Amino acid sequence: MTKSEKIAEGFLEKIRSGELKGRLPAEQELARQCGVSPVTAAKALNILRDKGVVERIPGQGTFVTEPEKTVVKIKFDRYFAKKMIPLLECHFPQVQIEESMDMEEADGVVFATTIPFFPGEYFLPWPQERVDKLKESGRFYPQIFEFHHVRRAVWGIPYLFFPDILFYNKEIMRAIEPDFNPYDMTFDDLLRLQRKLPEGVWFFGGPGNMFVLSLIYNLAGNGVAGPEIFRQAVERIMPLSCRGSQQDFADGKTLFSTGNRHMAKKIGNFIKMDIAPLPHEKGRRVCHASSEALMVRNTTRHRELLFDMAEFLLGPEVQKTIGTLWRGIPADAAIAAASLDSSVFRDDIFFNEIKNIDYAHAHMSDSVNLCFSSVIKNLVNDQISPEDFLREVEESYRFEEKNRKALDAFMGSRNVVDF
Repeated sequence: MTKSEKIAEGFLEKIRSGELKGRLPAEQELARQCGVSPVTAAKALNILRDKGVVERIPGQGTFVTEPEKTVVKIKFDRYFAKKMIPLLECHFPQVQIEESMDMEEADGVVFATTIPFFPGEYFLPWPQERVDKLKESGRFYPQIFEFHHVRRAVWGIPYLFFPDILFYNKEIMRAIEPDFNPYDMTFDDLLRLQRKLPEGVWFFGGPGNMFVLSLIYNLAGNGVAGPEIFRQAVERIMPLSCRGSQQDFADGKTLFSTGNRHMAKKIGNFIKMDIAPLPHEKGRRVCHASSEALMVRNTTRHRELLFDMAEFLLGPEVQKTIGTLWRGIPADAAIAAASLDSSVFRDDIFFNEIKNIDYAHAHMSDSVNLCFSSVIKNLVNDQISPEDFLREVEESYRFEEKNRKALDAFMGSRNVVDF
């Protein structure tokens, strides 16, 4: 951060808190107070002007603008998102947040994603200087900069994330596999366990295709993701009986379910269960994870303000709130560690899995990732069949060169992107 940015940041905090009002010191006086040159002081005042918190009138001075509310429209998804509104409005008193139902009119969109999010034509990449500043702070898990990293640009930085794990019913498992060791489990072990299930007990309760997704990530993490990787994943996992719901799991009718940290606490109140990491493949376990991030729309008139808001969500105040609510794992590593509570429910397993997070898109070309990002979500949500999923994947590889050229043309037309 430059000297002018540090000065501007100090004034910005005082303005937002209401401590500083009226006229600010002139450039010469500000330079003397801060021990910098008049040029640096002028740059600091200009930063405040660009953020819309002061007005610079030639011959009269620099004045804090009246706290007229700026209406910012945000389209929320679910989970923790709506709880952020009071925090954001308290920190940005000049802002009035309205919930938007239409992404086309929104200034920002809060996404809870289960896959790395491809930006499409809707969002702005984070300015590189902001990304560098966050990285250099050393506060955050490095994975948060990889969740939505596409084409050398970061399109969204999660303020919380959810390493996925397996829940299993201890009573059922004890009956069929008394010496079960969750850390040794492979995907092939799943088929063996299913054959041991007693009559009337299903194997998996929840979106069964999450197993396909986790296997794809594990297979892709061991090499380049090609059509054969996807076919192997589908063929090896689809024979499993995944007919139950998450409620069936909560009622003790299924052996496994998938979930996140929040669900572990919620479901753990109702059944005797334990947590296992995702199965490993060839000795390596890749942990799938989802995230929640504020993405900045490319049509907004409040670009810097939206990035300020997105950055605030990574600040200590919000990060501590996330840890307190047990909603997910905060992006701030120190705050996340302070929220670790193994006495409540094996919380350590979630934190152990952070080091295993990897993404299939890191092993794919951009054009294939573009297809994968849309099609895999339809598969996980049971909106397309496994056969249709495989056809879509093979088609994307068949026309990869065509897709790559189209993607290059699209990205090349985005002169706002600072690679």
